[in-house]
Amino acid sequence: MINKSYYIALIILPVSTFYSCSDKETETGTPSPSIEVPDGYSLVWSDEFNGSSINSSNWIYEIGDGTDYGLKAGWGNKELQLYTNDSENSGIINDGDASSLYIKALSDGVGGFSSAKLTTNRLVSVRFGRVEVRAKMPKGQGMWPAIWMLGNNIDQIDWPGCGEMDLAEVIGNEPSKLYSTVHYTDKDNSHTEVQETYELIDGTFNDAYHVFSLDWTPENLTFMVDGIQVSQVSIEADMKEFLRSFYLVLNVAVGGNWPGSPDASTDFPQTMYVDYVRVFEKNGFEPPVAPVLNIEEETIGQDIDSNIVYYAIKNDFLSVLGDASIVVYGGGGEPTVGSSESAIDGDRSMEFEYPGGSWGGGYIELKNTVDLSSYSLVKFSLNKVDEIVNAEIKLESPTTDFFVYLKDYSGVDVGQGFVEYSIPFSDFTGLNLSEISIPFSMWNTQDTDDNFVGGTVLIDNLHFSN
Repeated sequence: MINKSYYIALIILPVSTFYSCSDKETETGTPSPSIEVPDGYSLVWSDEFNGSSINSSNWIYEIGDGTDYGLKAGWGNKELQLYTNDSENSGIINDGDASSLYIKALSDGVGGFSSAKLTTNRLVSVRFGRVEVRAKMPKGQGMWPAIWMLGNNIDQIDWPGCGEMDLAEVIGNEPSKLYSTVHYTDKDNSHTEVQETYELIDGTFNDAYHVFSLDWTPENLTFMVDGIQVSQVSIEADMKEFLRSFYLVLNVAVGGNWPGSPDASTDFPQTMYVDYVRVFEKNGFEPPVAPVLNIEEETIGQDIDSNIVYYAIKNDFLSVLGDASIVVYGGGGEPTVGSSESAIDGDRSMEFEYPGGSWGGGYIELKNTVDLSSYSLVKFSLNKVDEIVNAEIKLESPTTDFFVYLKDYSGVDVGQGFVEYSIPFSDFTGLNLSEISIPFSMWNTQDTDDNFVGGTVLIDNLHFSN
C-alpha cells in the first residue's frame, strides 16, 4: 500500500485566499462559492467535480457485495445493494456551470438494489488538517448514505484497528438527523466507538446542500456541520489509529443492520450529490512521526486458547462441526473467554465473563459451513449468575441469521448448576440451515430491567437433535 500523508503535497494546487474555479449551481439554485480557504490553512487537494467524468486519479470503485474484499455478503452489515461502476449508479451531473458527483441507489423492482462506493484508497491520503465535503443526502426507509474515512493500513490490520472516522451518516427514515462517529481498538483489545448526533431545526439533509467537516489535529477530532460543532473527540493514548494516514470514502448503502430494509414508502432512485471534497493543511504545522503499528496490541479481540471452543461442544458433535474458533465483538460489552473445570460433558466448559455496561457478545465460528437441516433443535447448557436473566441467542449462515431471547425459554436442570435449553430451529425465522457458519452465539446479557449486566456464563454440551 502507498502510504502518502497529504502534508507531503499529494497534488500541488495554487494556494491563495480563493482558489480560482468556476462557480457551480447547486440543486437548490444557490451557487457554490470559489474555494474559500479557512484562516491559517492552505488548500492541498480538492475535487470540485467539474469534469465530464469521475477523475480516476482521485477515486476508485469498490464493487460487488463485499465478498471480494474478505467480508461476508452485505459488506459485513447485511446491506442489500450491489456496488457497481456503472454510469447509472454514479457519475458527474453537469448543466452548464452546475456540476456535482452523484451516487444513485436504484431498485430493480424485485428486491435487488444497486449503488456505488468510491474511495481514494492508494490514490489520496490525509493525515491531519481539515476535510470539507459539501453534499446533499438521500432519504427514505432503508437508505444509508455516508461520508467517511478509513485507515490506510486496513490491508495490514482488521477493522477497527485501522480506525474509522464518519463525518456524516444519515439514516434515511430520520433525514434531519446526522451521526458523526469514530471507531477504534482500545487498550483492552475491544471495539470502542464514540458517537454524537446533530439534528436540523428545520428541513432535512435531503432538502439542500450542507458542509460536513472534520478538523483533525494530533490531539482532537472535531466534527462540524455548516461550521457548527457536532462533537470533539480527544485522541487518547490507546487511539493511535488517529495518528496515521486515512483515505476518503463516499457511498450510499441500501438496507443493513442499522437502517433496516426499504419498504413500500421508499421511493427510488435515491441520490447523494457531492458538490466538492477539499483538504486543507494548517500553515506551519509539523506533524509528529506516525506511531509504529503493533498488530497484537491494536487488533480487536483477545489471545484466546484455540482449544477452548471445543469445551463448549458436545464430544459426539466435534466431528460434525469440524474446526472452529471463538470470536468476541462489541462496544465494550464483549466477554473475556476462558474455561472452567465445572462441566457436564467432558472435563471442562467454555467460560464467558461479561463485563456489563455495554453491548457485546461472543460466538463460535466454523472454518467450513455445515448442513444442519436434518436436525430440528439446537441444545446447549448454561451455568450463569442469577443477575443475567436474558440474552440474545443467535445462529448464522453466510447470508442469513436470526436470534431469539433466552428469557422466552425454560431450561431443564441437568446438575452442577447447569440448565439445558432446547430451541427449535423453526424459531430462527429465515435461517438457512444448509450452510451454518455460526452454530451458537450469545449477545447482550441483561438484567430484569433490560440493562446490560455483567457476570460469568459457562457454556457446555452444544449439540443438535430431532
